[in-house]
Amino acid sequence: MKAKSMLLIGLTAAAVAACAGCGSETASTSAQAEGTETAASGINSPETTAAEAQAWETDGAAQESGSEPELADVSDILAQEPTGERIVLVTNNSGLGRDEWLQEHAQAAGFNVEIVGIGGGDATARVISEVNNPTTNVIWGPSEDQFNSMIEAGALAQFTPDWADDVAGVSEVNGYSWPYEIQPKLLVCNPDVYTEETAPKSYADLWENEEFHGKYAVPTTFDGNTNRAVIGGILAQYLDPEGELGVSDEGWEAIKAYFDNGYKTPQGEDDFGNMASGKVPITFTFASGLKSKIESFGVEPMIIYAEAGEPTNTNQIGVVANNDPAVVEESMRFANWLGSAEIIGDYAAENGCMVANKEAEDQMIPLIKEVKENYKPQEADWTYINSMMDEWVAKIQLEIY
Repeated sequence: MKAKSMLLIGLTAAAVAACAGCGSETASTSAQAEGTETAASGINSPETTAAEAQAWETDGAAQESGSEPELADVSDILAQEPTGERIVLVTNNSGLGRDEWLQEHAQAAGFNVEIVGIGGGDATARVISEVNNPTTNVIWGPSEDQFNSMIEAGALAQFTPDWADDVAGVSEVNGYSWPYEIQPKLLVCNPDVYTEETAPKSYADLWENEEFHGKYAVPTTFDGNTNRAVIGGILAQYLDPEGELGVSDEGWEAIKAYFDNGYKTPQGEDDFGNMASGKVPITFTFASGLKSKIESFGVEPMIIYAEAGEPTNTNQIGVVANNDPAVVEESMRFANWLGSAEIIGDYAAENGCMVANKEAEDQMIPLIKEVKENYKPQEADWTYINSMMDEWVAKIQLEIY
């Protein structure tokens, strides 16, 4: 369903220096730090159709000052062929040959795209800091919470893609960014070491049962979003407004026991590789990393679906606001193309991601289809958890780790 309103680009007048708490997201020996999301977010939002999303654009445009350039009707914009206008895509999906795959397909579709690969937090901070002088045009990969930061800074343009109805209910609609991928964080183990009966049933089992002590990997850095999601998923079960930093004494004891009894993967080792070899047979990972890791280490792990559910977020795509209507319109066409069922389905088949677009689900690899059928998002106040994460991490680094 196509949007029919006239759009205005939402720019704020105030300059924004950087996103507090976004942080640099770098690779580490703990391979879970993929740098694509904030800790996690609830994804089971009430369904919102493209027609309802239309209200975001109309209302938002009405509230903006009249100094921004007016665009053509979005339905007309998206129906046009690519013009070849140069656009810059900033993304945390550039590793493992994904940038080459995208460049090849984008060129074949008629787009002239420069791909800039950086971490999700760095990409978010860049878009926000450049709000008055953008050097990027489309941002692809950060989580909904990171996109909310960009929206609050006035750094994005409103638009509704043709496929909005196909991702309805996956995340809360904001009128600016749209989900393309669901990213649960999974506890996994070596199937030659554990069975469904002997494997842990929850994260708490790891530190409460001595048989698992030293047998599970714990985060070794705290800038990667998957690592933070695991910490958030544990502390989420011990929230207490009267406790230190909003966490009960029992919760701080639990996270200390988790780290004290786990294995800190040293430089030169890989947590998934250790799981595959049986050296440290339990670890955690993000769903879209399973395919490449299985191919690299030759072992398909047993996935442990935790009793409390899995910390989960969506990764999204949005268009950066710009004073040049031709650039914004081409950026909208590119974002619409990339998130379409055909293209994101091909991307999922190649890279093993869990798609948000229901029309592309058949193209997911069998393992990810299985995960999507069996996982459940952990219910928690993820907005609050993400807002506290920097303080929690600081305490862990200073007093626990």
